[in-house]
Amino acid sequence: MDRAQPLPDIRCPDSGAAAPNAGTTRIRTVRLQSWAELPDLESAWNGLLERSPGHSVFQTFAWHVCWWRAFGNSRELLVILGYAGSRLVGIAPMMITRKRGPMGRAQSHVGFIGSENNASDYCDFITDPNVPEALDALLENLFAGSNAIYRIDLSHFPSHSPNQARTLEYFKGGGMRGCAEFPVDAPVRILGDRQADLKAANKSSLKRHTGFFRKSGELRFHRCASEEEIFGYLEIFFEQHRSRWARTASPSQFFDPAQRDFYRELVREIFPRGWLRFDVVLFNGAPLAFHFGFEYLRRFIWYKPTFDVRFASRSPGEVLIKFLLEDAIERELEEFDFAVGSEPFKYRFANRIRSINRMIAFSSAGDYWVHRGVRRGKSMMKKLLGWNAVSRTSPAAPAPGHVPRSGEA
Repeated sequence: MDRAQPLPDIRCPDSGAAAPNAGTTRIRTVRLQSWAELPDLESAWNGLLERSPGHSVFQTFAWHVCWWRAFGNSRELLVILGYAGSRLVGIAPMMITRKRGPMGRAQSHVGFIGSENNASDYCDFITDPNVPEALDALLENLFAGSNAIYRIDLSHFPSHSPNQARTLEYFKGGGMRGCAEFPVDAPVRILGDRQADLKAANKSSLKRHTGFFRKSGELRFHRCASEEEIFGYLEIFFEQHRSRWARTASPSQFFDPAQRDFYRELVREIFPRGWLRFDVVLFNGAPLAFHFGFEYLRRFIWYKPTFDVRFASRSPGEVLIKFLLEDAIERELEEFDFAVGSEPFKYRFANRIRSINRMIAFSSAGDYWVHRGVRRGKSMMKKLLGWNAVSRTSPAAPAPGHVPRSGEA
């Protein structure tokens, strides 16, 4: 069965530079092709974020700039800003990627910044909830002249975003052909029931594996407190990940210099703002496991774990997750977000399953039907081979401390 479900045709107006909307507020839209075009953009961006409900660290200005510095050379910036008077009320953080399609035909793909290589778990428009017309204006601009675009890909769009329903309403117009692909799970543990949360952090396997290391030597959980300390560990973190994935059919992302640069940029830009968490589990003074993640608006975000493969049989990843859960509980965080991916271990600790969606619009009906056919073929192949959904990098992240068997996702 093809899990890509057709959507109504998508409206494609001739121009989106400045257009009145159905509501009472007139929105003026502007396209940016360089981060330097507006020197005060970061301040206005962050001010809008404070008014925008449900956003994550992946919507911050600093996140987008870090991603662009590492990966933007081969893309074109397409940031659309919406203004009510002089006030910023909407942002569409998009980019254009040029690709070669069948028969060498040039294709222009438009998507959220950070979505193409799965770096951003959640991608979204940023809008003022008091100006609902802002999203309509952003979409009008985005789809203006879309006959020159092969497809517009709104992937990593969280189902709990307040913008999704209005975006789907917009898609009921005419123009491009669109489809919505099967959603991907994003498990999360909502914290607050201390007894239940501690029970989750003390599952028998976690206690058993942690107990082994405590009986065998000195075990310590450490949260890095400075950029200097993080950079002192970062190369070991990269090497642990490369060694871990050397045992699988998929290479580590950190063989790519751009990926390593991206993580360094995040340390420089995100850590000083208090949003980056870099934690290490030390066994007899040496790094046993690492976690590179985020803490934003009282929400812990699971992002990139790794561990010393020499101890893989003792599940150091489970030791790591026990420490991280206990830390989140003790610090009274509101959520432990396991983010995108259907790895089995996440469901052991989650008490709510969110999802991310993907909506794709094509300017050509022929391209739309070719895409549907390809998706149907891939879906059938996955069923035959038993593949699982992957998360943010090309190798699917396995359960903590687990080394995949040959052919296992």
